[in-house]
Amino acid sequence: MTAPILAIAGYTVKEHVRNRVFQLVYLFMAVLVAGALVVSALAQDQRLRMMMDAGLAGMELIALIGILFVTVNLVREESESRSIYLLLSRPIERWQYIVGRYLGTLSAVGAGIVLMTLVHAASLLFFGWRPDALYAAALLCAFGKIAVMGGLALFLSLATTSTPSATAFTLFLWILGHFSGEIRFLVEKSTNPFVTALGWGVGAAAPDFAFFNIRDFMDAATMPGPEWYAWLAVYTLGYTAATLFLSSWIFSQREF
Repeated sequence: MTAPILAIAGYTVKEHVRNRVFQLVYLFMAVLVAGALVVSALAQDQRLRMMMDAGLAGMELIALIGILFVTVNLVREESESRSIYLLLSRPIERWQYIVGRYLGTLSAVGAGIVLMTLVHAASLLFFGWRPDALYAAALLCAFGKIAVMGGLALFLSLATTSTPSATAFTLFLWILGHFSGEIRFLVEKSTNPFVTALGWGVGAAAPDFAFFNIRDFMDAATMPGPEWYAWLAVYTLGYTAATLFLSSWIFSQREF
C-alpha cells in the first residue's frame, strides 16, 4: 500500500527540484541580508529580536508562497498535459496518487525550510544568538502551518475550476486562520442566526492557527508543555487528513 505512495512522492520531489522550487531560498537570503543591514545600527538585543521575528515570518511566508503556487497547479498541469493518464494507467489507487503528490510536495518545501533555517540560524549566531528549544518549537509551528495549507491548497485546486480562484480562496482562508479567536468571539456574541451560521461555517473551514501560536511562549521565554504539542499534532494531522480525504474523493469522481 505504501510503495506506490512513496514512489509518487519521490517522483514529485524530483519534479520540484527540476522546476527549481528551491530558488525561493535565495529570496529568503536576500531578505535576511536586507534585514541585517537595516538592524545593524540597533542595540544587540533589539537586533536579535528583529532578526528572529523577521526571519521566522519571512521563512513562513516564503514557504507558504512555495507550497501554494506549486500545489494549486500540481494535478491541474498533469491533467492538461495528459501525463496523468500514464500514471493512472499503473496499478495505483487515485487516493494513493493524491497522498503521494502531497507528501512529495511537502517534503520538497520542507527541505527548503531546512535550508532557510540554516541561513537564518547562521545570521542569528553572527549577531550573538544562543540557540534554544523555543526556536525549534517555532520552526515546528511554521512547518505545521505549511502542512495544513498544503492540504487545503490541494483540496481547493481540485474543488475549484481555475488556478486564480484556488489561489485566492487559499489565501483568504490563510488570513482568516489568523483571526480564529475573533471569529469565535463574534459568533458567540451575535444574536443574528445568519451571522452565527456564517461565522460557524467560516470558522470550521478556515484553519485555526491559534494551535500554532508560539509567540506567547517566546515572549515569556517559557517552553510549552507536552499537552500543547499533543494538540498541535492532533490538529495538524486531523485537518490535513480531512483535506486529503476530500481531495481524494473529488479526484476519484474525475473522468480521465
